[in-house]
Amino acid sequence: MAYRAMKETIDKKVYSSLSRVYGSLTNQVIYKILTPSKRHYLRVNTYLITRGELIDMLKERYPEYNIEPDPYIEDALYIVVKGPYKIPIVEKKIIVDKYAAESIMLGAPLYAPGVIKYSRFKAGEEVNIVAPNGRIVALAETIVDSSKLLYMKKGVVVKNIISTYKLPPIREMEEYKRGLIYPQGLPSIIVSHIVSPTPGESILDCCASPGGKTSHLIQLSQGLARIVSIDRSMKKIGEIIRTLKRLHLPRTNLFLVGDARYINIDIGGIVFDKIIIDPPCTGLGVRPKISIDVRGRDIENSKTYQKQFIKPAVQILRQNGLLVYSTCTLTFEENEEVSLYALRQGLISIEVDIPYADKVYIGDLIAYRFSPITYDMPGYYISVFKKKPS
Repeated sequence: MAYRAMKETIDKKVYSSLSRVYGSLTNQVIYKILTPSKRHYLRVNTYLITRGELIDMLKERYPEYNIEPDPYIEDALYIVVKGPYKIPIVEKKIIVDKYAAESIMLGAPLYAPGVIKYSRFKAGEEVNIVAPNGRIVALAETIVDSSKLLYMKKGVVVKNIISTYKLPPIREMEEYKRGLIYPQGLPSIIVSHIVSPTPGESILDCCASPGGKTSHLIQLSQGLARIVSIDRSMKKIGEIIRTLKRLHLPRTNLFLVGDARYINIDIGGIVFDKIIIDPPCTGLGVRPKISIDVRGRDIENSKTYQKQFIKPAVQILRQNGLLVYSTCTLTFEENEEVSLYALRQGLISIEVDIPYADKVYIGDLIAYRFSPITYDMPGYYISVFKKKPS
């Protein structure tokens, strides 16, 4: 897609927000967002297996892929993404939602819930898998008749023949089912290493579903840190529980159903040694995207919402306690602006060693950005604080 065409399809306020950070590189960043990183990261569940053992296992099972350890993060490995490939055009189509399209683009199978519209087809026919914006992401072979789709609530509809990019089907892998791996972006993996949980520490994981950071904290502390995971609904808490069960991790943490914006009220006089705030955001750094459909008002609403987590968290953080704020988005409003607000709530920005990140200084704020351009990372943001002594 030409840079000019990309600019015209994106909300003007969103483009302006990205330009505030990336300037003349904005179009390059947008192009990168629409493509996957060449390194697809997995977190090794070192509670069950060593990284070396897992890499040997994966290389034996998937010899056609380049699978390597990350040189800086000891429980991270990556699979080199293949492609892009040219997709042959055929007559029949299945239109899928954008979430399904983004997975299928990387070679994942198509499950029935992702289907929006389709041509009539018989099992064994070739079809194109098409995103809602018309982008063709794969050529596939149907494994059911189209007449069955009316009644299918789950199950695989097609098998991939050629996708735009190619990875092993992560969630179908035996290693995934055994709990040996957790699919997680490298910056998100790094957050838990910054927290560096130790036995006996009390740690609060806000907005914790689906349990990536909670499970990593348990893994790193061998289940000996006291972790509280909070999210807004039983459905979200259920996702965390299922994550811990699949990874065969000890269930030593406490689950809270509630809104972390009111955590200071809900838990009374309890204080924490460390807190993670990874709130809902516009997700502009998640790669690959089929399209960028975020609007300017989404950024403003998200920023306002994110700020509401800071002050309650500061109130229940012990003196000199650690708070890590992170997002998977790219805008100044949701990242640096929220962090500058945090400085006004009694926090001090601290400097830490973070590989792959671009360091940003704004007054007393030190922030870390993972750029789709620099090191071909997903877009991600981290800022690290300590609470001022009283």
